[in-house]
Amino acid sequence: MQSTFQLAMLVPTTAIVLFWVILAAKYEEKFEEVTSSIPSEDYYLCELFYIGFQIMEMIHFNMKSDSSRKKIKLMSEVYGKKYAEYYYYVSVGGKITYVITVFPLISLLALLANNPVALLFGVVFAAIFVWYMNESFKDKLTDRREKILAEFPQVLSKMTLLVNSGMLLRDAWNLIANQSDTILFQEMQLTATQLKNGVPEAAAYREFAERCGIKEIRKFAATVIQGLEKGAAELTMFLKDMADELWLEKRNLVKQKGERANAKLLVPTVIIFIGILFMIMAPIISGL
Repeated sequence: MQSTFQLAMLVPTTAIVLFWVILAAKYEEKFEEVTSSIPSEDYYLCELFYIGFQIMEMIHFNMKSDSSRKKIKLMSEVYGKKYAEYYYYVSVGGKITYVITVFPLISLLALLANNPVALLFGVVFAAIFVWYMNESFKDKLTDRREKILAEFPQVLSKMTLLVNSGMLLRDAWNLIANQSDTILFQEMQLTATQLKNGVPEAAAYREFAERCGIKEIRKFAATVIQGLEKGAAELTMFLKDMADELWLEKRNLVKQKGERANAKLLVPTVIIFIGILFMIMAPIISGL
């Protein structure tokens, strides 16, 4: 005999499952070019993302809204301005796919098992997938910024010495940019190419700061632009002061990374402790 819960859930669950099946059967080929280009190591079940892409079309998702532009700007730091909009599109489509796939599946299982509590697991699992995508991108963004910030003090010290010795800033920039191939130096190389192609120095340094997305480098760009206007003597002084400030920031960053590492190690320790405590207490409680 069917319960009230099963009768109440039968129609909406069936409708959602049928909706998913129709999307899965009808639109795979339409988005095959997009889904085949998604890196599977970064996105679980990316072959199903066409479901989310089609729903985005149905609801007329606005890729030009203020919130979308802000997120695309962040994406550009990790993936570059050329591919930022594409990865934002993939990210939104993926999140919609996870929700529209996981929640109906758990709802169907809850309906068959006649267990309303199982619905909560559907909400939780769908939220976990969305949270994972957000955190995965945040980790990439944070890692990139930290790598740039870790190398920048040394770069700035070299630049200060070269400018102080009489070299023009753009020449010092070109010389330093080719000394390595890490993220910071790649961005510097791009700026060097812009300078060779006739982009004004102020605009090139400003774009460099925007690509890096770090407040310290934005401050550096503003300082350099101001120094270029006031002359070489002022510029050298500005660079030296900022280099000293960034070395201090680097020491603080190393300290913060150590504290975060300790905090991450604490979580599994607490989980293991709770598990051991449960194993000890379970026989005692069952014997009472």
